[in-house]
Amino acid sequence: MATSTKTNHLYARTWRLVLLGACWFGAAQALALTLDVETTPSGDLFPALELSQSGIDGVDPGQGSGLLRIRIGDVRMPHDIRLTVSTPGLRRPTVIEARISGDILLRPKLDWDTEALLELRNPRRQTVQVSVTARGMKPLERALELNVHPLDEALYFVREGDTRIDLGWAFAAWVDPQDPVVDRLLDLAAINAVEVAALPRDRKARLDLVRRLWIALERHGLRYADEGAGLSQGPVIYSQRVRLLSNTWNERIANCLDGSVLIASALERLGIGSFLVLVPGHAFVGFYVEEGRRDAEFLETTLLGFRRPRDPGTETAAQIRQRAVPGFEAARRAGRARYRLAAPKLDGRHRPDYALIDISTARAYGIMPLAVGRRERPASSPVAVSPTVESSSPARSSP
Repeated sequence: MATSTKTNHLYARTWRLVLLGACWFGAAQALALTLDVETTPSGDLFPALELSQSGIDGVDPGQGSGLLRIRIGDVRMPHDIRLTVSTPGLRRPTVIEARISGDILLRPKLDWDTEALLELRNPRRQTVQVSVTARGMKPLERALELNVHPLDEALYFVREGDTRIDLGWAFAAWVDPQDPVVDRLLDLAAINAVEVAALPRDRKARLDLVRRLWIALERHGLRYADEGAGLSQGPVIYSQRVRLLSNTWNERIANCLDGSVLIASALERLGIGSFLVLVPGHAFVGFYVEEGRRDAEFLETTLLGFRRPRDPGTETAAQIRQRAVPGFEAARRAGRARYRLAAPKLDGRHRPDYALIDISTARAYGIMPLAVGRRERPASSPVAVSPTVESSSPARSSP
């Protein structure tokens, strides 16, 4: 009996050791995580993609779509983890706390500091730190060297391997109806947004408002700059430089897209639906002249500065108006002709070379203004806002 009892105790101790060993082994296996960090395009970050979405305050930090992805794998059992992402130019590190099981893909939303990003003139090489911590596990850390691109660079298409990502709608982020520059333009055009909101919005009234905006831009001295705005035209990255509204206003020069974005911002502030038309190497602006959005006009902004004298400082207000009015009509004719040529290819199948970016549709897709320069002194809220509609292209364009 004594021998049997000792044997039973020995068996019991052995099984306890086996069970404890199994638990330790299982725990070790459960926490043997893998961590991979990916960006699209590979090795690049475009903060404008983050800033063009709804404000980060109150938004799930795991709901980013700035094309940064964190993959955590080999999770054998549910476990609580803490993911932290930090890099220069953020207001604060992004932290995601989650209970995970199995392989998981996280898309952290980075809280970029626009004031810091305004100092960027060209892509900057910098380190992005990613760490994952959990109880009972040594922290996993990754440090990546990535290119962070400035706010005036719009990434609109990525072709990488088998991946094709069309980001053309992001151009609407540079259209900001609440930017202080729009206030200055309306003041110069003697347009009271409150009064305008109460007026009939027929074709004649809309054309009159847009004409006044055009004349105000001429009075300000804005002129078209024939410069190549394309920064990268493939084979992987397709990006375009778009001046921030404050830079366009202060520098008084605008390429075709800069001028289109500025005019569209003012039109949206006045409740006039607008859109950007992109064709190879060029862009122009269109706007709807009736509530049904079936009839549109177009402006060729390359005609800003139409017949401008060599010494514009000698012009009187009357002289500016005398040349600006025919310049506006010439811009309408040129815009209408350009649209007629482009229309057959604005079917979505010829992107990224041809695209029509309806601003209200882009807002419905979640593309918000970058809101750069409005932290200290927000602009007044828009009095009239163009309604959100699903729109592809105007049915007709003739007056």
